[in-house]
Parts: sequence; C-alpha cells; structure tokens
Amino acid sequence: MNILTTVLSWLIFLAFVIGSYFFWEHIASILSSGEYLFVFLLITCSCIWFRRRNKDGFYWLFEDIHQSNLDDIERQELEEQQAEAIK
Repeated sequence: MNILTTVLSWLIFLAFVIGSYFFWEHIASILSSGEYLFVFLLITCSCIWFRRRNKDGFYWLFEDIHQSNLDDIERQELEEQQAEAIK
C-alpha cells in the first residue's frame, strides 16, 4: 500500500508540473511580457493570500519574518539608548 501511495503521489505531482507548464505557455502566448509578469504576480499573490490560514504557508512565514524584524529593531533601539545613557 505504501508503494502505491508513493507512486500515485509522484504521478499527481508530475501531472501538476506538466499542467502548470502548459497553463503558463498558454498564458504567455496570449499576453505580452509585461502583462505576463503582472498575471504571474497576481496569481502568486492570490495563492498566498487564499492560503493564509495554513499555519505552514508563506503568509505565516512572511509574518514571522516581519515580526522578527520588528523585534530586532526594538532591541537595537534599546541598545542604542543604553549606549547613549552610558556616555
């Protein structure tokens, strides 16, 4: 059963990759390069936005990075204030 599941998973992945290739080739044949880039970014951002409730998704990854940057800024400001108080 495990081998069957693995084989089916790979076949589904392969079908997704091939289908994606044909989809983007079709979009590229219709649109110019600037429009193609816009549609690509639109679809990418839409996928990220609609999967925002997935705790392992890109939305939460970006939010964690942003929060980490805010924490680093606060820590850096505190260190600067402490350095100025010591002087």
